[in-house]
Amino acid sequence: MKGFQSLYFIWEILGALLRTLSLSGTGGNVLAWFLYLLISLFPVLVLVVHTGNMHKGFQWGRPGWWMWGKKRRMHGRDLLLPLLSAYTFYLLYVFINPGLLSRRMPAGLEMEGALPYLKAIYGGLWLSLLLSWLMLTWIGRLNEEEILDRKRFLYQGMGLLLTASMVLVGAGLLYSTGTELYRKLTEISANGSAMEWFPGTSVSRNIIGWDMAFAILWAARRLLPACFLLGIFYRIKGLLKAMEKEPFEEEEVFAAKRLADVSRNAVSASVLCDLIWNGALFFCAGKLTRVDYQWELSLLPLLAAFGALILARYLREAGELRRDNEMII
Repeated sequence: MKGFQSLYFIWEILGALLRTLSLSGTGGNVLAWFLYLLISLFPVLVLVVHTGNMHKGFQWGRPGWWMWGKKRRMHGRDLLLPLLSAYTFYLLYVFINPGLLSRRMPAGLEMEGALPYLKAIYGGLWLSLLLSWLMLTWIGRLNEEEILDRKRFLYQGMGLLLTASMVLVGAGLLYSTGTELYRKLTEISANGSAMEWFPGTSVSRNIIGWDMAFAILWAARRLLPACFLLGIFYRIKGLLKAMEKEPFEEEEVFAAKRLADVSRNAVSASVLCDLIWNGALFFCAGKLTRVDYQWELSLLPLLAAFGALILARYLREAGELRRDNEMII
């Protein structure tokens, strides 16, 4: 539930703020309408700046901002911005008047239980429209020929994306695994309390102990390979940093080999975790009251290992060729 709340809590705050301003008096009502229209029209204003001349004179210092620091023509993807403005207008109106949400509730459902999910759907659609425009704009501008001359943007932009991926993957996995583990342990405790009618409480306690141990083992099986995946991302960042300094040097080859080492370790960790998990279930399934069985094996670390080794071989041969040419000259 708290995860869904992150999709709409900002709209609840804005809706409550605008509603309070509107009810505070004439001046507050005028200010509320001004802020309401300003927030709703902001995506259209971005489009005007994006395709017009209002941006001239600005200096964009961060990697990637050069993509919006120039005048360009309209594209089909830019139609998402007027659509986003219209939807923002509607979304704010709904959260200013939360009673309207009850009209969209399916019949027979309790409002308190289903309302947060409905709000999350509304907020999720707004976020999807915004991210769709951003991603499509980036992809469209990456197709331009001049992108190859933007060395700083390419390396630092990739570094920022890797950092964001590490944060999102790590936080998301910790949150999902933690909440699921908490749910499993809570259900196991509740089931154990219901089994107290067995003669001798040691039976129910042993069953609870096995169930809890396997719940913790399940969480470890998910988290350990993910830690190596984050290590792969980190080593890729190190490789990019080495490539940005000077091409075809020993530092790049060393960074590629370290990436390959982490990838090989990730493959080993993933395989061993699956082997331990399946082996433990094979021998102890009869002692468990519940089993959430999933079989999975990710080939991403193995692909990263092969790719890193191939890249290391290419960088080594290119560096040797470069040094031979310099000796001839």
